[in-house]
Amino acid sequence: MKKAMVILFALFIAGMMACGKKTPLSEDQKVFAGKWVADDGTFVTIYLDGGGDLKQSNTSVTGGTATFTADTITIGFGPISKTMKITEKPKQVGNTWVMVLDGIKYTKQQ
Repeated sequence: MKKAMVILFALFIAGMMACGKKTPLSEDQKVFAGKWVADDGTFVTIYLDGGGDLKQSNTSVTGGTATFTADTITIGFGPISKTMKITEKPKQVGNTWVMVLDGIKYTKQQ
């Protein structure tokens, strides 16, 4: 019985790792890389290797994957994920980079 539990646990971990396969950002997506923070303290971090972290009021993902479509970014790991609409793509305003996801303005930390 114990051996069966160990095998099931190993299969579960392998399955979760398969769900978290990261794809490096394309040249067009690299502008999204970095830690982006909203005025309320929530943040989205997107890594060049396709990884991502997210901290919002009721969602927290660390070490997830960042997946892009034409107008959304999804950050998640297995069944825990958050899809955000890209309201405004990253742009430089003065010396600051900003983007808007789901209508919320995020500023890139230096």
